[in-house]
Parts: sequence; C-alpha cells; structure tokens
Amino acid sequence: MAGAVLAALAQPEGALMQKLVATLMLTASFTACGGSSSDLSSSSIPLDQVPAELAKAFCQAEQNCSPFFYSLGFANTDCVASLTEQYKQATFDQLQTAIDAKTLKYDGSLARQCVNALSAGSCENLNNDLPDACQKTFAGTVATGGACDLDQECSGLSRCDITGGTCPGSCAARSSAGVACGKDSDCALGLTCSTATQHCAKPAAEGEACKGDAAECAAGLLCVGNDDATNKSGACMTEAETLIGKTGDSCDLQAGPWCQSGLSCVVDSVSVKGAVSTCHEAAHAGAECGFGLPDQCPTGQACPIALTDLVTGTATAKCADLPGSGEACGSAFFARCAANLVCDDTTAPLKPVCITQHDLGESCSSDGLCHSGHCVGKTCVPESACAK
Repeated sequence: MAGAVLAALAQPEGALMQKLVATLMLTASFTACGGSSSDLSSSSIPLDQVPAELAKAFCQAEQNCSPFFYSLGFANTDCVASLTEQYKQATFDQLQTAIDAKTLKYDGSLARQCVNALSAGSCENLNNDLPDACQKTFAGTVATGGACDLDQECSGLSRCDITGGTCPGSCAARSSAGVACGKDSDCALGLTCSTATQHCAKPAAEGEACKGDAAECAAGLLCVGNDDATNKSGACMTEAETLIGKTGDSCDLQAGPWCQSGLSCVVDSVSVKGAVSTCHEAAHAGAECGFGLPDQCPTGQACPIALTDLVTGTATAKCADLPGSGEACGSAFFARCAANLVCDDTTAPLKPVCITQHDLGESCSSDGLCHSGHCVGKTCVPESACAK
C-alpha cells in the first residue's frame, strides 16, 4: 500500500512539468518566430534577436494562459533566460545555416506581427495552432519530397521526415490524428503529440475526458480526477474551477481540486488509506513547512520533506535554502536546486547533484542536462538529427 501512496504523490511532477516543457519548448522549436510581451510596434525583429524575443513571447503567453503551470515550472528559474538559451542551442544555429543555403527565408516584419499576436492571443496558440504570421515568419523553399534537415526548410505546412535518423530527411505532410509522432510539429495544426501515447491527438476541451485512455487537456486546462495507477480518466477543467480550496479546506495533491492562489495543498499525514491533505498558507523563510503543491516556501527555499519521510510519519520540516552547484539535490519536486541549476540524477542516480546545464558538444546522461534539451550518444546535440 505504501507503494501506491508514493506513486500517487509523485504524479504531479511528471504530469505538470511535462505539460509545461512540452508546451513551451516543442512549440518554440516548431514555429521559430520571435515574440515580445511588451513591444507592440511594427518594427522588424533582427534575426539575431529571434531567440530572446521568442522566449519573451512564449513565457508571457504561458503565464497568461496557465499561471498555475507557470508558477510551478519557473518558481526558481528565469523563464526568458532559460528558453532563450534552449532555443539558441536546439534550433537557432541550424536556421541560420538553412538561410545561408537559401532553403529558408526570414521575414522580420512578420516576426513582429507574430510577437504581438502571441503576447495578446488566446490559449489556442499554445495548442500547435499558431497565428498565420507565425507560420509565415520562416518560409521554407523545399517542396514536398525534397531533401531537408529541418522542419522549417519545408514549404507550406510540411515537416522534415527523418526516418530512422537517416540524413537528409524528406519534406512530407504533417500527420493526422492517431498517427505516431515525436513532437508537436509532426502533427497537423490544432493537434499535439501526446506525451503519453506518442500519437497526434486533438487536445481535450473543457469538460471532456482526459488522460487514462483519453487525450491530454488543451492549454490552460487541468485534468482533475484522473488516476494513472488504474488508468482512470479525469475531466478537463479551468483553473478557476479547480483552484478553489480556502485555508483549512481539504484538497487532493494528485487529482485535484487544489487550493486558491497563494495557498499550498500540503500533505498532513499518510496512512494505508492514502494521504490526507489540506490548504495551508505560504510559509516564511526558515519557517515550518510541509510537502505541498506548490511548495509552501518562498522563492530560493524549499521544504526538505521526502516521500519516504511522509511514509515514516514525518510531515513537517523547516524551509531551507535550495542547494547550490555541486551540492546534493533537494527533495522538493519542482525546486530541487537553486536558481537556474538542474538536478543531475542520471549520471550517478544514488548521488544526484545540482549542476549548470551543458552546452552543445559537452557530455550528458539525459536530455534535461543539456541546454538544447537533447542528449544523444551521451553528448548534447541540437534538436534535429540532421543538424549541421
């Protein structure tokens, strides 16, 4: 029974962080258009400013659409700085190479229009259904069936199909619902690549079934009531419908509902019957805290409670500073290391340590250790398998 309790408590990390990273990074890799949350002018965006402008746009869009996911994913990390570096190393250098080879054209004025649309747009923009200006900012010149190294080189709404890692790939139509995929840009507009099934699917709308055997929720919605352990589906609900608990109200750390903004759903006790959780006020630096979602402690600190502590009866601790570079990773789900560091728990799983993400060409043991988000053959590489 203890194992089931642990699995239930561990659920939020995978579900929430996967959704956040997939929304921000996969969409960024696909569109390659810049954005700014504040500059609404009609000026053109220089090519070398695309990574930073794109990061600003998507950070603003995600914060507007899904403040709950945003607060979890970037509580101790600079969203713009992080995504700017990811985009530079995952995609940008390859785009410049394609422009030089005349397989890709860039329009800085359309990039500015894309910026404005993303910053002020709806959640639909985060469901692989971006404004027209974003689709045209980078125009590929390679026709269907032609050789390619990147999605963006393909004309129209095509993609670069790289089967089995054989280079170059060939431009092909994007896939319809139910077809296998590796990323959102493999799928037709309005469809996303499910992180659970790795098939293209239309995101579930408000009130529709989610997870289990159903689709994942559209951007801005939370899946409430699902249980991965039993493959039980939940229902997609807005944050207003799910973040409803007041101080002292009961909450469900795994399946929701959760607590109002400024409060944390904290585990008070664990037994063979499961976890008992209630909504708690945020804790001050160094104050008593519990295992909660979001973490009770202020920025720069976390509650050092591990799942094993809960099972053995320890439910409270004191807010402590997040570990620095080279120090052992903390136990909190969403903040295991100090600002802009990541937890390397794959190189030496029994002794995870906090590190700075690695640059292209440096060694790695998992995707998350690379700025590019891609580790192949124990080396950090760009997103495309055919990158030059």
